[in-house]
Amino acid sequence: MAQQSSEEIDLGYLFKKSNDFFKSIIRGLFLILAFFRKFYIIILVLVLVGFAYGYYKDSNSVTTYNNEIIVIPNFESVDYLYDKVEVINNKIASGDTLYLQNVLDTNFRKLNSIKLEPIVDIYNFVSKSYRNYDVLRLIAEKQDFSEYTEDLSTSKYYKYHRMDVSTTGKESSEKIIEDLLIFLNNNEHFRKYQDVYVENNKFEIQEHYNMISQIDSLLRANSRINNIASNVFINNTTDLFNLIDRKRQLVENLVQLKTEEIDFKLPIKKVSGDYNLESKKFFSISNKIKYPLIFVFLFSLVFFIIYIFKKLNRYGHSH
Repeated sequence: MAQQSSEEIDLGYLFKKSNDFFKSIIRGLFLILAFFRKFYIIILVLVLVGFAYGYYKDSNSVTTYNNEIIVIPNFESVDYLYDKVEVINNKIASGDTLYLQNVLDTNFRKLNSIKLEPIVDIYNFVSKSYRNYDVLRLIAEKQDFSEYTEDLSTSKYYKYHRMDVSTTGKESSEKIIEDLLIFLNNNEHFRKYQDVYVENNKFEIQEHYNMISQIDSLLRANSRINNIASNVFINNTTDLFNLIDRKRQLVENLVQLKTEEIDFKLPIKKVSGDYNLESKKFFSISNKIKYPLIFVFLFSLVFFIIYIFKKLNRYGHSH
């Protein structure tokens, strides 16, 4: 019986506190409404001023855009590319306008930063040669495989690299990227390398065509065993298979050489470009709405602080 009476007291106390809590919320709402009713002219002025200021900010704001460029560093130029990008970023940070103007002409102030990273493609790297496979196996044995693939020291083994270029405004983005690539490709050392690589590539392509032609001659001769004009015969089935397999390898190599012929147009060759990509924001609000809310909030905050101070002052004097 005593326990039931205690529970009734506890429930009664809880309901009383709940009622007091809801009453305080309702009283607070009325105080807020009374505050806005009392100062509605000032609040209306603050809203109009905030809207005008927000409109001004929106009209004069310059958005930062990201530009994603895929490039191929040819002729052993990977380290050169990464070093040059680091130099440009350092020049931006230090405000070296003379250097940047030499790179980008009148658009030098619109370049914010450059981020460069390899596009990891282990399969493409390994499939190029058994030597690459051996290199990968030996290095991976000495460190974690995932760490190895992401290590910048191994970036030279990957064909494609992603260049993220941050620019201010969208009008000059493509011109900035174009001038940047012209600057990166303006290197006499790698231009001379390019001449050697291109010449060798043409020679290899021609040699592959010659070898394929020779194999085709042998295969045609084998198919005309009864032809008196032909004195070349392949009687061994294994030799025939080896010839066909060798031709297949040569054709595959020829495809690789043909793609290299396309890639070897420049030391730093642009593959693709996506321009003026806006950064994704979790939450975005127009300045025409944001600033009226801020001005009204700050005005209300001042009176709230004064109200709290008065309450504390009365509480201190009453005790």
